[in-house]
Amino acid sequence: MTEVLAGWEGDLPPDWHAVVGAIGSDFDRIDADLEFEAWEPIFPARRGRHFPGQPKGAHALAAFDGIAPSDVRCMILGQDPYPEPGFATGRAFEAGNLASWRELDKMFSKSIRAYMQLIAAARTGDESLSESFERWPDVRQMLCDADRDFEGPSTIGDRWVRQGVLLLNASLTLSRFKVDIDPHQSRGHLPFWRPLMLKVIASLRKRDQPIVFIGFGDAAAGILAEAGLTEGTSSNCALILRDHPAFAERVLGRTNPFLLCNSYLEAMGASPIAW
Repeated sequence: MTEVLAGWEGDLPPDWHAVVGAIGSDFDRIDADLEFEAWEPIFPARRGRHFPGQPKGAHALAAFDGIAPSDVRCMILGQDPYPEPGFATGRAFEAGNLASWRELDKMFSKSIRAYMQLIAAARTGDESLSESFERWPDVRQMLCDADRDFEGPSTIGDRWVRQGVLLLNASLTLSRFKVDIDPHQSRGHLPFWRPLMLKVIASLRKRDQPIVFIGFGDAAAGILAEAGLTEGTSSNCALILRDHPAFAERVLGRTNPFLLCNSYLEAMGASPIAW
């Protein structure tokens, strides 16, 4: 990781680098006892570097591209990149290299499917679409229906970014993955990126602009708590916490976080997001 991530701050867009300030490549944050096999990749790759089969435009800090700090109205914080270099783009809850929404059924995790059920329910106003994971086939059909005007899986993230949504993960890189957290995640990637996440949250809270933070999963919840956020609204800031959508049954059927986000934004005098 020392070799791959040395000088990573140079991959941040200048406006973000100016806002978050110096963080540094302090590799003491990583457990020195972790071992990497020679064949193991760290992905997504760094800006300007290529990993065979990676999605177009993918890199570890891609979430910061195309969105200025002053434009952020909602920050979504997930856990880590999808555990396949061909899917990981650098933006949370985005799967690259998919020709259609039907291909999501190839993924072992329910996360992006449950996530898109929430998005479909928020965009259409039909909350029954996110009542349970049993509704996924109906949502998949809707996503694939040209008359419904849902963007494809490779471009819908651009829509959210244009709306002021920052799509971050608690860790921006990955090497080994387990649903219940591999040591590479818990003692390597997650602690390495934690200072950046805390700096980003602090910088967004300093602005005199309404913002909603949505955290999915324990890793996100831990960072948001350390940043001093509590669930609900206060002044021009709001926090929504949910289980990670990989555990679809724990997320679906609850108040839709994207509709709740819009309610909070409007209550703070901001316009809603067209999810």
